[in-house]
Amino acid sequence: MTIAIEIGKGGLGAGRACPAACNPKHPLPERRMASRQEDRVTTASVTAVRSVDLAVQDLEAAKAFFTRAWHLQPVADEGGIAFFRASGPCFHVLSLRASASGPALLRINLQAADRSDVTALYDRVCALGQPTDGTPRALHGPGGGFGFGFRDPEGRNFAVVCDVADHRDSAVAADRPTKISHVNLNCRDNDASFAVLSALGFKLSDQTRQFRFIRCNSDHHSLVLGFNDNTNLNHIAFEMPNLEAVMRGIGRMRDHGHGVEWGPGRHGPGNNVFAYFCGPEEMPLEYTGEMQQVDDSYQIRKPEDWRWPPGRLDHWGITPGPSARVKKAQALYQFTDDGYRLEG
Repeated sequence: MTIAIEIGKGGLGAGRACPAACNPKHPLPERRMASRQEDRVTTASVTAVRSVDLAVQDLEAAKAFFTRAWHLQPVADEGGIAFFRASGPCFHVLSLRASASGPALLRINLQAADRSDVTALYDRVCALGQPTDGTPRALHGPGGGFGFGFRDPEGRNFAVVCDVADHRDSAVAADRPTKISHVNLNCRDNDASFAVLSALGFKLSDQTRQFRFIRCNSDHHSLVLGFNDNTNLNHIAFEMPNLEAVMRGIGRMRDHGHGVEWGPGRHGPGNNVFAYFCGPEEMPLEYTGEMQQVDDSYQIRKPEDWRWPPGRLDHWGITPGPSARVKKAQALYQFTDDGYRLEG
């Protein structure tokens, strides 16, 4: 239905006894182990977007904003890098460091299930010919972990990690972000970017004329890839518990001098509620909530299925669309040249 909006299981077989001694050339336990390892290599996938690492010119002002206005919690400060958590379990969802050359995005940190999956994903990245910072290894910064960094075809920096010292005291708070919901990325070559992320296990949920929405878990999307004339950050979206929390966040941001640049509204793809802001140094940010949950039975919709009526860009139509200010901000933040090289 078009939406009127724009935008053998048994291995050897049952009952067949075949102890390993029957076939010394192919001992059964080794064959099963090899099969399991091959399955892991085949099924290894990114499972979440964990965090983003940013550089800013005024570190103290940015730290104050994300603590007082955005409602994140400081969790570590080491080597000039400040780490902030949300209410969920991830050790950090955001890190900030000072940069005299201006604001920038260092990297996006992706989660994998365990070390064998990290290694399998590293092998896939290498097979695609993408630059890495070396083989997967133990990481020694705040939160620790195991992982590697790489650059995608358009110069974006990613890390794939596991075994981070996540928090046990996660609990939903009425007006605090719970996690990174998604990161929206501008693309000159959307197909090339999508191909690499597909190799990491991301799947297409929906495509409009402007964006591909891709997922790595039950959330409708964890990354969004735009069709643009640049390869910069479009925006970072933080998940809020529900619509009430998004509205509370809007009020708090206004109290701190940051008016809404678009919203509140409810998107088409993902059906998530939203409010967009410009944070410190024109950082493009979104509060979002109530993201649609999907699985592999979800029917992918195409650009012709997403058309808005005249004068509307979301389900509610409260505001006409993004402000000129946030549109400009959605092309300001570039990736650093060396952000794929992990510390520690």
